[in-house]
Amino acid sequence: MTNQLELKPFQAEPDDVNVRWLENLLDGAKCWMSAKDICLTTYGKVLDREVREYASASKWIISGQKGYRHVKHSSPEEVAHAANWLESQAKKMSDRAGRIRRAAHQIFG
Repeated sequence: MTNQLELKPFQAEPDDVNVRWLENLLDGAKCWMSAKDICLTTYGKVLDREVREYASASKWIISGQKGYRHVKHSSPEEVAHAANWLESQAKKMSDRAGRIRRAAHQIFG
């Protein structure tokens, strides 16, 4: 018998205190911050995957190659770019899901 590690899915809600913390941090910074920089502000107590989850739960945080930024301090072009990128990723994921379903249908009928 082998012991397998079971990771519980982590999902933050928009009203989570940690989501609000990240929103406030980015609002105060008024600039792009990388996940690494955000983690450093907590002396490593917050991991980059947690930053991603908090940002994902927030309606006020955009992300991109430069990191994370509060919408309030973003340009309309930055907001549009972030939203377009998310929509593009959603389309790619949806297309992949369709391919997987069609392949499974070939096997299972």
